[in-house]
Amino acid sequence: MPIEWLIIDGYNVLHVVDELARLLRTDIHLARNRLVRMVEHTAHNMAPQTTIVFDGREAGTDDALTAKHLEIYFSPSNLSADTVIERLVCRFPRPEKIMVVTSDRAEHETVSSAGAQVMSSQEFVAKCQRDARKKPVKRTRPGQEPKLGDLFPDGL
Repeated sequence: MPIEWLIIDGYNVLHVVDELARLLRTDIHLARNRLVRMVEHTAHNMAPQTTIVFDGREAGTDDALTAKHLEIYFSPSNLSADTVIERLVCRFPRPEKIMVVTSDRAEHETVSSAGAQVMSSQEFVAKCQRDARKKPVKRTRPGQEPKLGDLFPDGL
């Protein structure tokens, strides 16, 4: 069944990637930004709509956290990201067309009992890494001068 909406438990995925988990301790904004960059290609290929949900907004705003095909959502202070995800799933008219990315067992049971599909954070990160390796690299033809876009990877 095709997925219409991919919902990602942001901090759950962040903690799966060792480099991002370490970065999270020193620069939360950069850690979240790198997570978005890491998942955006795969997320776009998996579903037409993607939402990354983070627990509440720490220390000010994170307006720099944007991506073309992703919606970034911070839970209000009185709700956890898990609660927000559960509500999104339960309010969607076709929850069976939602894929939730989380390794939280309680969250998995709750959203799957509502009809959503679930992928573990580890499996999703592995898919992102595979997709990043398969991403085509721009090459110039012999004798052709490289352009600026040929020298830098997409997204920089």
